[in-house]
Amino acid sequence: MLFEMNGSKYGITEVSQDVLQNKKANEDDEFYYGQTRYQEQVILLDEGLSYERKRKTLIHELTHVYLKEYITTRELDSVNEEFLCDIHANSHDIIHKIVEDYFNGGKYAKEKSES
Repeated sequence: MLFEMNGSKYGITEVSQDVLQNKKANEDDEFYYGQTRYQEQVILLDEGLSYERKRKTLIHELTHVYLKEYITTRELDSVNEEFLCDIHANSHDIIHKIVEDYFNGGKYAKEKSES
């Protein structure tokens, strides 16, 4: 699925854990639920995750995209509670609309109705 955030187009793709391991962020990481690859403008999700874990992972990865596309400061070391609450409040509708679009089509709508 393709989506746009602040004028930048990204894709969401489900892949095997082998593909996710191909570009480790940290050598200590043994497993990835998902990754955001900014250069490729794509979010990768582990295809083997449960519906709920995949949904939470997509929200997590979309938050990375939101930060990259909307937050102009790179001084995230000094983040406080108010800053995090502002990010959540401002990004909630944007992120959840993309998540709903992703999971309301195809096999996910069918899986959800069968459970």
